[in-house]
Amino acid sequence: MTARLAVWMSLATLALSAPNLCLSAPPATPGQPITMGERFLIQSQSLGEMRSYQVHRPRNYDLDNGRYPVLLVLDGLEHFQHVSATMDLLSSAGKIPKMLVVGIPNKNNSRYRDLSNIPAEPGASGLLKFITEELAPKIDRDYRTRPYRILVGWSSAGQYTLYSMLHAPQAFRSYIAISPAFEGKREFPNAVIAFLNDAKDQNLNADVFLAIEGIRGSDLGRAWELSSAFQQRAWQLRDVRYAFRNYPEESHMSIPLRAVQDGLLSIFDGWQIEDPFALYEHGGLAAIEKHFTALAARTGLPTTIPDATLFDVYWNLFNRKRITEAEQVLARALELHHDSLGTLNFAAQRYKQSGNTVLAAETVSKLLLLYPNHRGARSMLKSLQVDASAIPPEAPVSQKDLAKYIGGYGASSVVFEIERDGDKISGKTSEQQFELEALSATKFRFSEHSNVYAEDSVVSFRTDARGRVTGLVFEGGGELAKLR
Repeated sequence: MTARLAVWMSLATLALSAPNLCLSAPPATPGQPITMGERFLIQSQSLGEMRSYQVHRPRNYDLDNGRYPVLLVLDGLEHFQHVSATMDLLSSAGKIPKMLVVGIPNKNNSRYRDLSNIPAEPGASGLLKFITEELAPKIDRDYRTRPYRILVGWSSAGQYTLYSMLHAPQAFRSYIAISPAFEGKREFPNAVIAFLNDAKDQNLNADVFLAIEGIRGSDLGRAWELSSAFQQRAWQLRDVRYAFRNYPEESHMSIPLRAVQDGLLSIFDGWQIEDPFALYEHGGLAAIEKHFTALAARTGLPTTIPDATLFDVYWNLFNRKRITEAEQVLARALELHHDSLGTLNFAAQRYKQSGNTVLAAETVSKLLLLYPNHRGARSMLKSLQVDASAIPPEAPVSQKDLAKYIGGYGASSVVFEIERDGDKISGKTSEQQFELEALSATKFRFSEHSNVYAEDSVVSFRTDARGRVTGLVFEGGGELAKLR
C-alpha cells in the first residue's frame, strides 16, 4: 500500500509540475507559409558539382515590366533572408532601387575550399568562374535584370568579395565587404593595395563599402591600410567610390545586419534626396534635374525625378507664399508624370487651393478624360462651377462588365487573380489582396491598404474587338494575359 501511495504521489507531483503532459493544447490550425524566395539547383562545370542558389524577387515583380539590379549574397544559407528583407524595406522607403537578391549557399566543406583558402586553386577561382560564367548568366536569362551586380560577403566571404574585384573587376559594379577575415596576415590586403596602386589602366567604375566590427590589433591595421589605398585611388582616378565604417559596438557575428543596410545606402547615396527644398534653394529646379542626371550617369540605372520630391518642393514654396515658383514646380511634375492619377489629382487640388481655378479646371478635366469615374475629381469640377455640359460623362460599370474581368492572369502561369467582392472586384497575388475601385469601364484604382509603404496605382483591362477580356496592364508597365 505504501509503495502504491508513493507511486501515486510521484505521478501526481509530476502532473502538477508539468501540466502540459496531461492537458495538451488542441492542434493549431495549419497556417499559410510566408515565402521569402525560391531555391534552385544548377550543375556547375567550373566546380564539378551540383550547387544550389536562392532567388528573392522584389515586391510585385510580376506586376510590372521593369528590369532590376542583382544583389548576390555569399553564405546564402546564413544571410539570404535578412539581406532580402533589408532590400525590400529600403526600396519600399524609396532609399534604394528594387533588386533581385540571389543567395549562394555553401556546400559541405566548400566554404573553406572556395572562400577561406585564397588564393588556392581551383576553389577560389572555380567559385568566381561559377558565379560569373554560369550563375549570373542564368539569372539574366531567367529574370528581368540590369547589368548592375552587387556582391556581398562576410568574414571569409568578405575577403572573397575583394578577391573578386581583383580577378574579375568588370563582373560586379559594387562590393559590400563585411569584416573580411584577414586573420592577422598581410598577404591578401597587400595584394589588394598593389592592385589599386598598379592597375591604373583599368577603369574600375566601382562602389566599395568596407565594414569592420570592434576589432583591434593587426586586422584593424590592415583595414586602415586598405582604406588609405581605396581613398587614394578614389581621389586620383575617380573610378572608385569608397566608404569605410567601423562598428565598435558590434561583434563579428552581429555586424552583417547593420553593415548590409549601411552598405546599400552608401552605394545608392542620393537615390532619394533627403531635403529637396534645400537643394531647390541652392539652384532651383535645375539643381534637382542635375542631381538625378548625375545619379543616372553614376549608376547606369534609369532615374526620373519622383513626384514626391517635387511635391515636397511645392509645399515649401506654397507655404512661403511663393506661388509663381510653386506652380512652375507643379507644371514640371505634370510634364514628367502626365498620366499619373496621383500627380493629376495632387495638381488639381493645389491649383484650386492657390486660387488658380482655370488651371484647376483644366487639370481635373484631363483627369476625368482618363478616369471618368473618379468621384473626387467630378465633385471638384462641380465646386469650381464648371458648365455641366463640359464635364466628361461617367462610364458606368455594370455587374456584367465586372464578371468579364474575373479570372486568372499571368504570362505562362497565373500570378494575379481577379475575384468578386460583393458588387465590386478585387485582385490578389500569392502574397496580398488589392482593392480595385472603378475609374472607368476598363480602368481601376489599384490600392494596397495593408501596405503602409505602397501608393495607389492604376490597372487597365484589355479587350479584343468582340469585347472579350484578353489581359490587363499595370501603371508600372507590366502586362499579363488572361489565362482562365
